[in-house]
Amino acid sequence: MGTSNAFSLVLGTVLLGGLSTAPSSTTATPIYAPLVAGNTDFALNLFDQLAGTNNNNIFFSPYSISTCFGMVYSGARGETALQMAETLGLSTNQAEVGPEFGALQAELNAQQGSDGIDLSVANGLWAQTNFPFLPAFLDNASTNFDASVHQVNFIANASQITGQINDWVADRTDGMIPNLLQPGALSPLTRLALVDAIYFNGGWQSIFDTNLTQVEPFYVSPNQFVYAPLMQQEEVARYFEDDLLQAVELPYTNSSITMVVLLPRTNGPAAITLAEMSAALDGLAPRPVYVILPRFKLDLTINLVPILENMGMVDAFLPGAADFSGIDGGGDLSIGTASHEAVVDVNETGTVAAAATVIISPVGGSVLPASFLANHPFVFLIRDTNSANILFMGRVEDPTGGIASRVAISKPSIQTTGGNFGIINRQFGFTVVSTNATLVVEACTNFPNGAWFPIQTLTPMNGSASFSEPLPPNSPSRFYRVHSQ
Repeated sequence: MGTSNAFSLVLGTVLLGGLSTAPSSTTATPIYAPLVAGNTDFALNLFDQLAGTNNNNIFFSPYSISTCFGMVYSGARGETALQMAETLGLSTNQAEVGPEFGALQAELNAQQGSDGIDLSVANGLWAQTNFPFLPAFLDNASTNFDASVHQVNFIANASQITGQINDWVADRTDGMIPNLLQPGALSPLTRLALVDAIYFNGGWQSIFDTNLTQVEPFYVSPNQFVYAPLMQQEEVARYFEDDLLQAVELPYTNSSITMVVLLPRTNGPAAITLAEMSAALDGLAPRPVYVILPRFKLDLTINLVPILENMGMVDAFLPGAADFSGIDGGGDLSIGTASHEAVVDVNETGTVAAAATVIISPVGGSVLPASFLANHPFVFLIRDTNSANILFMGRVEDPTGGIASRVAISKPSIQTTGGNFGIINRQFGFTVVSTNATLVVEACTNFPNGAWFPIQTLTPMNGSASFSEPLPPNSPSRFYRVHSQ
């Protein structure tokens, strides 16, 4: 086969922002609809792969990864192309894929310049001078992905080109990703580098009041919590709930970009299926919601090669088996390494997020507000509601990133004078011992059909807390329950 050639694919994705508007409706099905559906499947499948090997926080940009591999996919042939299409959720008709990406990118870039929003998608291609790239491959990158083409000499100037690409990415991500490529990432064997960069900067449509932010327990597991700053506000937002999860959509100002937070009912490693996510997104409807959400910062570096191989994309990484003859007409190109880095910062004013992927180859009404208390692990999406495309996806297991010490929760016991719940002279009372968890006491006057309402929060001191209250004189019965906050 001879000496194998090398190409590099580099993606940078940055999202900066806060809350948004309701999605706009369109009558005709857009050309990019199949691409968005495939990208959603890819996002969930990649999330499942990451969740299966990582019990900590997760954050990545499925759109960034999909876009960069989409440019390479146009040059894949045979079994390599079929595996890429299956794994990435792309059409097996390669002629359709480029225009789909182009239309979606145009839809996203159309929001650039909106009042209060900065959003852009950019692609770049660095090609070895005098290397026999096929015109059709370069035309697809330029026409459909709007990629700027740079003729360079990797053989003589690999380190210098590394700096050029880093500067290009930093400039298009407002400095959020200053060093996408590490020294030595490109070599004299490199023949092609593809770069995708996404940038978004916006603020919440409804800003969280910093005066309401309080350091409270966030339950990283049923038996442990960390103290984290929890933001809170009451607003009218699109909300959904069922027996499995709650979901709330927080829009960014003057934009179709939103964050959707998916909060499982159970406290454990946050997981979400495509069916559950689809039901939540389809069922979102406006209503008053009291939102409590932690401030958090996440960062994650992912080696994509073993993950994508496990998802079925094998040949692209195997010299001799990889077929990218649609790039240069030969059979020497393969992908050697692929990694993805992503960071996100969510606070009272908005969201700042950045992601980069590097691939290098050797060769309504009077409704009580819903309570959305995100004080245990949850999943979140940052998406464009016009296209329904997922730009970023993540999971928060510990909003402190492991900085705060975990506090063990002992099993509480409830004691009264007689050893049970009791009422003496219409005064109800009990003591909770052997716990350091914050507890909420709720009451109901029409069990089981009536609504429970909170009446007091108990913060244990030295492992115990007491509660008592006189029964309302005109209430024939009153039911109580206690649970951790």
